[in-house]
Amino acid sequence: MIEKGRLPTLLTLGNLSRNLRKHGKSDELVEVYKVLSANDYFSNMESYNVMVSFLCSAGKLREAYMVLQEMKKKGLAPDVSFYNSLMEACCREDLLRPAKKLWDEMFASGCSGNLKTYNVLIGRFSEAGEVEDALRLFHHMLTKGVTPDTTTYMSLLEGLCQETNFQAAFEVFHKSVNQDTKLARSILSTLILSLCRKGHFLVATKFLHGLTPDIGHSDSHVILLKCLADDREVQIAIEHIKWIEKTSPSMLQVISTELLALLSSSSQPEPVLQLLRAVQENFLDSNSVGQKLCR
Repeated sequence: MIEKGRLPTLLTLGNLSRNLRKHGKSDELVEVYKVLSANDYFSNMESYNVMVSFLCSAGKLREAYMVLQEMKKKGLAPDVSFYNSLMEACCREDLLRPAKKLWDEMFASGCSGNLKTYNVLIGRFSEAGEVEDALRLFHHMLTKGVTPDTTTYMSLLEGLCQETNFQAAFEVFHKSVNQDTKLARSILSTLILSLCRKGHFLVATKFLHGLTPDIGHSDSHVILLKCLADDREVQIAIEHIKWIEKTSPSMLQVISTELLALLSSSSQPEPVLQLLRAVQENFLDSNSVGQKLCR
């Protein structure tokens, strides 16, 4: 095509780039960029975005940076999609310092981040243990009017729990409650599971105790009790069940049904069965928690 003076459409370029990347031919992908650039193919943001997205996904970051410099020479200002591709590629390669520089450059140029920008950076910073940076980005997105989603909250909460910064984690969770109750409920179960996997059972129970029944739904309690049973923390489980009976008796029967369902569906039901037996031994009268859970 080039020899005959014809240039590919963006659709053709996208298909070609996708196939080269799929078959691991990243060097050939770079050659495509060089040939097209030499023939003045790239003249607008759309064409540059197509090229840089495939270079980034193929791990050709140096070449992607070359695209950025070429655009600047032509007086073209990269848009948020362009920056997102570069920052996402940096994060995949654990190049967090370049990602931060791109973030600074993006805002200095007057280009505002979108939800994907924040999710990419918050997710990677949280995984890398740079939770303070992730938390700052979270507050920054709120001031800029960008609404967090489930991915934002879960990435940040898992990072905060990993660093045992529980106070900040709970504050972030309560922001999800204020934003959308349904969203908060979908996040809660994963948060409790994350705490339990790291052995923070008392923190998880205390956190659930501080929630209203419409937020602290039965699923989160079942997850906690199942984790306590698996870890043989029977006494903590019993105390938690006592608290449920005292504060929300109607929820207790729902929890009992879900726990009993675990006995029939779990490949390792013995820990839950032992928990139920222990509960029954601790509550002997007919109106007890043990009767409610085990009848």
